[in-house]
Amino acid sequence: MSAQGLNLLVFRDGRQVLSGSAAKTALSQHIRLAQRSFHPAENLSSLLQAGELECALADSAAGTAQFETITDAMAEALVNGAPVPNVENLPAILDSTPVPERLAVSIPEGFAFYALHPLAYAEVVQQFAALPPRVAVIGIRSVGTTLSAVTAAALKRRGVQAARTTVRPTGHPYNRRMEFSGEQLEFVRREISASGIFLVVDEGPGLSGSSFLSVAEALVQAGVAAEKITLVCSHAVDADHLCAENAAKRWRKFRSIAVSTEPRQPLDAQVWVGGGEWRRYLLRDEPDWPASWVSFERLKYFSGRSIAPRFYKFAGYGRYGEEVRQREEKVAAAGFGPAPEIASDGYMSYPFVDGRPMAASDLAEGVLARLAAYCAYRAGAFPAEVAAPAALQQMAQHNLRELEIDVPLELRLERGVIADGRMQPHEWLLTRQGQMRKCDSGSHGDDHFFPGATDIAWDLAGAIVEWQMDAEEAESFLEMYRRASGDNAQTRVLGYITAYTVFRYAYCRMAANALQGMEEQARLERAADCYRARLFAVDFADIRR
Repeated sequence: MSAQGLNLLVFRDGRQVLSGSAAKTALSQHIRLAQRSFHPAENLSSLLQAGELECALADSAAGTAQFETITDAMAEALVNGAPVPNVENLPAILDSTPVPERLAVSIPEGFAFYALHPLAYAEVVQQFAALPPRVAVIGIRSVGTTLSAVTAAALKRRGVQAARTTVRPTGHPYNRRMEFSGEQLEFVRREISASGIFLVVDEGPGLSGSSFLSVAEALVQAGVAAEKITLVCSHAVDADHLCAENAAKRWRKFRSIAVSTEPRQPLDAQVWVGGGEWRRYLLRDEPDWPASWVSFERLKYFSGRSIAPRFYKFAGYGRYGEEVRQREEKVAAAGFGPAPEIASDGYMSYPFVDGRPMAASDLAEGVLARLAAYCAYRAGAFPAEVAAPAALQQMAQHNLRELEIDVPLELRLERGVIADGRMQPHEWLLTRQGQMRKCDSGSHGDDHFFPGATDIAWDLAGAIVEWQMDAEEAESFLEMYRRASGDNAQTRVLGYITAYTVFRYAYCRMAANALQGMEEQARLERAADCYRARLFAVDFADIRR
């Protein structure tokens, strides 16, 4: 099956609803700190918050001019390595700018999940041997809001006049469309008259490339010559593997340039174990390796120390990493996982656990009890309001239709949580003392894949499926969970077993297609086949009593 032939859903809408007043207050505090002295992490956090608010206001069709001033000032401070200037009285501008109390905020995935540092877009400006006196920068929202401000600041540092705006393509992820508003068209025509060039900035492209293409082609339709458009990407692009319609031919009409992918990491993070490489160290027999969509793994390292070695994982810049840290600290305090420590560059570090990844063959009554206790703990420790409860059911039903699988599905929401999201056996380490430690407990339940905030039954279902429980084991596991939590999930878990399994099937199929020709492709295809078989293998009717 080709990537073009897949129409599956695995990525979710990552928007969050925040308090506008609380977000303004937090940003105002960060700005005042950043005006007193320059601290890279503080300035970066302030920039991300400013870009996030600017993006949210632009998406809501509210005026963004004053917020653009704030984002630009934060970007210039970060690019120049200097405190934020006091002359613009930024806190007063912020305080006087009306913001809706309920604000839909899109998570900038590169900053939150994939260690995309905004300064990479300042550095890429140096790759241009010569620049015209004026450059127009167009950021593709959401992450492109912040990236456009940083790119413009780097251009100004080179003595170039730079103007910027942001846009939001719409439509299916594989077939985005861009229609400029009247204000955006005015911006484009003004910049055409200035005889400059246009830089379109965003992370990606993703699987399709259609967001970049939709903006570039809209610029051409507005009168910009294709040779004056450069697509500034977060990685080098193989146009032949983009799955938008006629993507390769369309992409090659424009110049594209990639920022440096050289990661920023703590000094002690020396041994690369991301991209599935951790399996080489912890699971030496390749037949035992779990499948991985390696290009979407978070960056991971082992320390170079032989005494008291540590494990490093990118948690996220700014508030995104802070949220992961808080969850993992809670899990550690409850005795379920290793204790995290804040490292530099958006990383967390953890003590190296002397043990081995577990396997489904380890399943026993004590393991069932530990899994049930962990799920009960999460149900109480991480309650969450589920903003779009129907989205998960729509994902599952869509994927079932696309895969021509006819099974019933009903998802009931009774215990909303930030789920763990990764209940596979290899996500648990068995220490030499026989203790089970949960790894990666803070990030996967809130990344850009499904499920997002959902019912705890998602993790219960994940444990049942991944540990290959039979009906008797599943019933015992759910009873242990009920006793620990007071929540009887037996009457609703079957729907989540179906939704979880079809999601994992779709995930592995899409990953296999994205990694065609790589060794990982076969591993992912085998995993997808196992999930498909799992949909029909066991009758779980007994556990619904």
